[in-house]
Parts: sequence; structure tokens; C-alpha cells
Amino acid sequence: MNFDVVIVGGGVMGSATAYHLMKESPSLSVAVIERDPSYQRASTVLSDGNVRIQFGLEENVRISQHTIEVLATFADDMATASYRPEVGARHQGNLFLTDEANREEALSGLDLQRGFGCEVEWLEMDEVAARYPALSSDLLAGGTLGRRDGSVDPSAVLRGYRAKAIELGAEYIRDEVRSLVVADGRMRGARLDSGEAAQAEFVVNTAGAWAPGLLSEIGVDLPVLPVMRTVYVVSTTVATDGLPSVFLPSGLYAIPESDTTWLMGWSQPDDPVGFDFRPAGQHRFTDMMWPELVGKLPAFDRLRVQRSWAGLYDVNTLDGNAIIGEWPLIRGLYLASGFSGHGFQQSPAVGRYLAELILERPNELDLSRLGPQRILDDEPLFEHAGRLI
Repeated sequence: MNFDVVIVGGGVMGSATAYHLMKESPSLSVAVIERDPSYQRASTVLSDGNVRIQFGLEENVRISQHTIEVLATFADDMATASYRPEVGARHQGNLFLTDEANREEALSGLDLQRGFGCEVEWLEMDEVAARYPALSSDLLAGGTLGRRDGSVDPSAVLRGYRAKAIELGAEYIRDEVRSLVVADGRMRGARLDSGEAAQAEFVVNTAGAWAPGLLSEIGVDLPVLPVMRTVYVVSTTVATDGLPSVFLPSGLYAIPESDTTWLMGWSQPDDPVGFDFRPAGQHRFTDMMWPELVGKLPAFDRLRVQRSWAGLYDVNTLDGNAIIGEWPLIRGLYLASGFSGHGFQQSPAVGRYLAELILERPNELDLSRLGPQRILDDEPLFEHAGRLI
């Protein structure tokens, strides 16, 4: 099988890339290799679907601005003869609370975001308490509120990109890539589990947490690990109506779903590494998360865990930011890896950027600082103060 471009992984990143390639160059032959079209373990559909503009790195802010614009007209833009992707966008806002020790850091990020025209404001804690009594805290100083931040249905976004890419001419092949083929310093395609060979001079690895395994076999070592994260569905006495998603300084978050139900999670340094989809037990929530939550936000003193699920982050251990672009040592090998939990919300801009690079078109957003050269040079590009918000 001969193609112009082979994309490894048909999740939201691969499908967004396929869509943009076909949209910009309809004569291309693009193959997307996806081993499981049900996407049961895909990080996309296991995402909590949060989209935020509050980042501390220019590229990440601009990527989020683009995503919010794309989602506003996504159903119309991606509608096909048989499918209209209703993404269910909710702009409930994201409130990042902070303590006094990190106030200046939060305000610095706020200045950056406002400099790009983002609708973000600082609220002192008395203002937070006045607007959202359930989020009152005696231990926190205030927080930054992104009014256009919110949540969408990640599955609908994935299926929207996939359906439109297929309508435009992309071919989705149910198979698994066993190895990548390199000759004379450039890509030649991929070998599939079925025994077929998919030949192409451009290969895009959008396999998420599975990407590093394929790459290591051809001498590309990424500082990316598959890390399991658990999300809990929690019933509380706190009504979600009118409340934003809330993020504590520790990283614990609570996203309002409906009535009194919230999604909650908290990434930890000792989260399991590997391809394990068994969620952490309820004891992790009751023993660790709940004390942190109620200690900062006393309104959550009564709650019950309804269920939980687990998915994978492709964690970039160098700096926590995406690795996007052509690998400098192998011509035609393009990467989109290491998103560290931000891949779903960054897919619209990254898919477009990869298509621009392959087609040698001008970049709508300059994401070159997120390129893989920094991995070879061991030069991290942090959000701010050496960590993500």
C-alpha cells in the first residue's frame, strides 16, 4: 500500500491532522492506522473534556484561543451527510485558586493571558466567596477566573474530525503498526500487524502514550512516559449550577457536571507508569483527595464517590509540554507527543500545524519552540517557575 502520509493513531490528534491535510490538499493520499476504532482505551475519550485558556506559556495560550474558536462552529464545520458532531460546549469557566505564597505567580500568568486578549480576571477571596459561596476558603488568597474556559464532549470532537477526514478522502485502516521503516535517514513507512506494509515518505506519530515504544525501535528516545490517571465521579451537597470548574494550588480539580455531581482528579508523582486501565480504589479519594479538598473548601464536607475511570497521560518528563514537529535526525518523521494531559484541548491547533509543516505552508501559529530539537538539546520549555499551572 502506497500513501503520501501515514498517520499512526486515529485519536483526536491523528484525526485532526488527517482532516487538515485533506482540507488543504485534497489530492493527497492519507492513511490513518488505528487498531481500535471503538476507542475504548483512547486517551481522547477518557479525557474529562476540560478546555482552558489559562496557561503560562505563549504557545499554550494561543493554542487554547484557537481551540475555543474552533469549537464555537465545530458542529457546522465538521458536519457530514451522516453525522453532525454536537460537542456540548459549556463555558462554566475555570477558577484557579491560589494561596498567598503563589499570588504573584498567578498574577504574572494573568498578565500574559490578558496581553493576548484573553477574558481572565483576578478575584480576591472575598470576591470569590461573594460570587460562589460554596468555594469560600480561609486558607486561600483568591484566584484567576477564565470566563470562556469550560468543557466539551471529547468523543464528539474525535468523531467529528474522523468523519470529516474520511469524507474528504482520508483512509482509516483498522490495524496496528508493529514497526516504523527508516532508510538512509528518512521515513519509508510502517509495517502493520496484518503483515501489510504502508509505504510513505511522511509518517506522523500521534499514538499518544504508545508513541515512545515505536519510536525507540528506530533510535528516537523521547522523555515520555504512559502515566495512569484516575477520574472520580462524585456526588456532593454542592449544587453545580452557576459554579466554575475549580482548581486548587495542589493541582486537585473539581469540574461541575450536573445537579450536585462533580468530576474530580489529582495527579500525583507516584501515579502508576504503564498501560494499566484499572482506576485507583476509592480509598485513594477518601484517604488523600478528600482531606485536601475539604481542607481548602469546607463546603465539600459531605460527598460520595459514585464511580471512577482511568486513562493515560503521555507525560513529558523534561518539561510537561508538547513535542511537535519533525524529528531533526529522520526526514519525514513528524511527532505530536508528550502533551502531559493537554492533548485533547490542543488537537485543533496541533493538527493544523502538522499539516502546515508537511505541506510546507505558512504557519498560522508559530509552535517551533515546542519542536523536538529541545529534546535533543536537553533544553526544557517550562510553563513558568518550572511547572505547569
